[in-house]
Amino acid sequence: MLQHLNHPRIPEYRDFFTIEKQFGEGLPWFGLVQDYIPGDSLQTLLDQGKRFTEAEVCQVAESILEILIYLHELSPPVFHRDIKPSNLILSQDGQVYLVDFGAVQDRATAEGVTFTVVGTSGYTPPEQLWGKVVPASDLYALGATLIHLLTGIAPADLPQHQMRFQFSDYVNLTPHFAEWLECLTEPAPERRFTGARQALSTLKSGGDSVKKSGQSRVRYDHQDGLTFRDRVRYGRLAGLTFLQFIIASIAISLIVPNFLYTKKTPEPDAKDYVNSMNRSQQAYYLKHSVFADSLSQLNRSIPNQTKNYRYSTYNDGASVFNYAISRKPNRKSYVGGVFRIPTTDLDIHETPGTLTTREILCKANVSGKIKPPEPTYSQGKFACSRGTQRVY
Repeated sequence: MLQHLNHPRIPEYRDFFTIEKQFGEGLPWFGLVQDYIPGDSLQTLLDQGKRFTEAEVCQVAESILEILIYLHELSPPVFHRDIKPSNLILSQDGQVYLVDFGAVQDRATAEGVTFTVVGTSGYTPPEQLWGKVVPASDLYALGATLIHLLTGIAPADLPQHQMRFQFSDYVNLTPHFAEWLECLTEPAPERRFTGARQALSTLKSGGDSVKKSGQSRVRYDHQDGLTFRDRVRYGRLAGLTFLQFIIASIAISLIVPNFLYTKKTPEPDAKDYVNSMNRSQQAYYLKHSVFADSLSQLNRSIPNQTKNYRYSTYNDGASVFNYAISRKPNRKSYVGGVFRIPTTDLDIHETPGTLTTREILCKANVSGKIKPPEPTYSQGKFACSRGTQRVY
């Protein structure tokens, strides 16, 4: 999954390695190799006594939300699950990078996992402790991170009321930004923003749009703002003792190594390559506002040709199509499409005139050295053409 990510503020994945034993614990360690970003983590700056202003934190928020828009709007969506100051790098050119994707998970994987706890105490949202991860989970972690930058106090050390951070006494903020942070860190995911795009739009809009963004999702008990289901769920969560959490963490640490470590990384197949091309085109568009015309522009290690396939890309301006055409009579070809579409096609409440991208991957129904027809997009619907079937 990591090798397919391509965003200007996500260090490029290079490789991974395992260490069979470390410090006598007898468990293998898993390491990721990514491009080095010269700079300091925001945690390092906090440790040095840096206190961030509201304007600085807004810039950090916008930068990370742009990255989350890219990750969450991939198909399937990708969740970081461990956003915190130590995983945000302020580079020498002033850009903020999101690093440490060791806990990353896509939705397809998440739906097949029964219980996996990852994250860092204080930054991890309640639902993630129960094994549920949604786009709003990363938003909660981002909100907790921003509060840490503003107050200089780690979220786990802040006072809480009904699982809500009580940070207003430690920093003076504009009402809009304070409400925005409160919405971002609501204990119930249903009461947060629906996604990074909405959170970014609301942050930039000002006014009373924060309250409107968090309304009309579920019915709440007016006594404390939570549904009965929420109170039961979070009451159970609050009842977890520290010892129980440690025991659960140890049990999971014994299971996770067998899940993460493989002896050898398999070679990508045609589907993986086209998927990578699709995502790379989305990242390229995010940076340049146009699609790439060639594979070389994508700066990815995708060959023009392998033993079994020929790879190419075609940009028609409004969309781009990525091909893996079979060179063997017994193999099926693939075609991916990335379309530039108005955000209002996805959400009527979005700002008119704003564009985003969406992707689709199709597979030929029959084997052979035939170029498959391109997928289509019309009136909010994606479709594979006749003779092909949708992969995602």
